[in-house]
Amino acid sequence: MRKTIIRSILTLVISTAAMHAANAQLGFSKEYVEPPGFSVGFNIGLLDLWGDVGTKSPIDHYANDEYWKKTHYMGGIFVRYSASPALAMRLGVNYGMLYANDNWNYTKVKKAESIEDDAYQRFLRNQKVRANTWEGSFVFEVSPRRFNYQSKGAMKRFQPYLLFGVAAYHFRPQAEYITKSGANKGWVDLYDLHLEGDGFIKKPGVPDGAFEKAPQSYQLWQLAVPLGLGVKWDIGRQLGLGIEYEYRYCFTDYLDNVSDKYIDPSYYNYYLSAQNAALATEMQDRSWLIDPNAHHTPGEQRGNPSVKDAYSTLSITFYYKIKNRKSPWWY
Repeated sequence: MRKTIIRSILTLVISTAAMHAANAQLGFSKEYVEPPGFSVGFNIGLLDLWGDVGTKSPIDHYANDEYWKKTHYMGGIFVRYSASPALAMRLGVNYGMLYANDNWNYTKVKKAESIEDDAYQRFLRNQKVRANTWEGSFVFEVSPRRFNYQSKGAMKRFQPYLLFGVAAYHFRPQAEYITKSGANKGWVDLYDLHLEGDGFIKKPGVPDGAFEKAPQSYQLWQLAVPLGLGVKWDIGRQLGLGIEYEYRYCFTDYLDNVSDKYIDPSYYNYYLSAQNAALATEMQDRSWLIDPNAHHTPGEQRGNPSVKDAYSTLSITFYYKIKNRKSPWWY
C-alpha cells in the first residue's frame, strides 16, 4: 500500500512537471492570463497628421524621402485597469507635434502630366504646417483570444488586441513664415489670422457677397474617436510590452488650418488688426514661392471641407502590472 501511494505521488509529480514543461514550450501558462487590477505605463512613437496639407494617400505619405527627413514623435503615460482577461481600460495623456508639408508631393510632381494633377496642385499650394498637441483619452482594450479565458490561446504570452474610446485634445496650428525677400521669420500662429474667413460675419461697411457662406470659426479644444489595433507580450508576471497603431477620427477640418477656399485679402482689413491683416495676406497664398507667376483668385479651392482631418500614432507601449493579493476569479 505504501509503495502504491509513493508510486502514485511520483506519477502525479512527473505528470504535472511534464505538463508545465509542455505549456512553457507552447508559450502559455495561467500566470500570464491577464491579472486583475491596475497597471502603469508609457508609450512613445510616430505621430502623423492626416489633413488637407501633405499627400493624398498613406502610401505616398510614408513612401517619400521628404517625410522621413523630418519625422515627428509623441510620448505619453497611462493608467490601465484589467476588469477581465479580455477587457482592460486605459486613461492616458499624450503629447506631440502634428506636422505636414505639401512638398511631400515632390516625387509625384516630377511624374505629373499636367498642372491640374492633384499632386502638383498640392505642391504648388506650398503649405508647411504644424500643431502643438496635447491629448487626454479613455480607451477600452479588448483581447479577443481571452474571451474564453480557460483556453490555451488565452494563456499565450502573445496577444492581439483592439482599441476604441474617446479623446479630447488641444491643438494650435502654425505655419512657417518666409517673407518675399526670402527671410525666414520662423513659425507663426494661424488661429487668429482667419485665413479662409472662418468666423467672419457680415457687418456694416463690408462689401456684399463676401461671407454669405463663410466657414464657422473652429475651437482649439476638440473631441476625437480613437480606433486602433495592436499586439502585446507578457514579459513576466508584472511586465508587458506592446506595439499599436491608433487612428483618431476628428470633428474638425482645421488641424492644418486648411479647409475651404481662398478669399479676397482685402477683407482681412475689415476684421483683423492692421498687423494681423498684413500677416494674413502674406500667409494665405504661398504659391509664389514655388512659381513667381502663380496666384490663386478668391473662390478657388484651398482645401476639401467635405473630409474631416485626423491624426494617428504608431507606438511602443511598456507597462508594469501592480501586484494584487486578490486571487482573480478567472484563475
